[in-house]
Amino acid sequence: MPLKKLALVLLIISIITLYLVGGGERYLDIKMYQELFKSSPVATAVTFFAVFFVGTSCSLPVTGVLTVTGGIVFGPLTGFFISLVAVTLGGTVALYSTRLLFHDLVRRRFTPQIDVINKGIEKEGAFYLFGLRMIPVIPFWLLNLLMGLTSISVPVFMLATLCGMLPVMLILTYTGSELGQIESFSLAGVFTPGLMLALSLLATFPFLARALLKALRKREIKQ
Repeated sequence: MPLKKLALVLLIISIITLYLVGGGERYLDIKMYQELFKSSPVATAVTFFAVFFVGTSCSLPVTGVLTVTGGIVFGPLTGFFISLVAVTLGGTVALYSTRLLFHDLVRRRFTPQIDVINKGIEKEGAFYLFGLRMIPVIPFWLLNLLMGLTSISVPVFMLATLCGMLPVMLILTYTGSELGQIESFSLAGVFTPGLMLALSLLATFPFLARALLKALRKREIKQ
């Protein structure tokens, strides 16, 4: 076995061992975090925001999971606000990291994607980024890095990200809030009207987003 693979296997085994020995399963208790938010709302919210912001800034694929988690712990409105601000600011830091530090590395690694994005930006401007946020054909973390190689300005990037991610984050945090209300894993406990609505929104949103973007493009062409 190559040395790198062996090191990775040993690392995974070590993490699992520490998790089991240290009683790590208690950190998966959703109720614990919900009670923590009730007792220390500001500290819990600030900590979650910091984790979300750092994860997004470092271009880690954590957006979806943490957004749902925010809905579970904080509820739909608070979780939505924290998550939306964190992804917008964190995405901006990731964009800066490409422009200031990893320009050549990102260009070499993602040349085909960069060419496609540059053409889209030249043709549609900020609306192109807005569309990619609404329909994430390119993962959120990767799109942040790639946008650093375009001519888009930072304020426009932030506004397009904020507006494009808004409906996505609303649906994900609402889904999380419904998951957080599950009391028992029975058919009646899991398949509640609220959760069924959330899952329906998740399933239909890509189609609704495509229809909305198509209508907006037609309106722009007419003008």
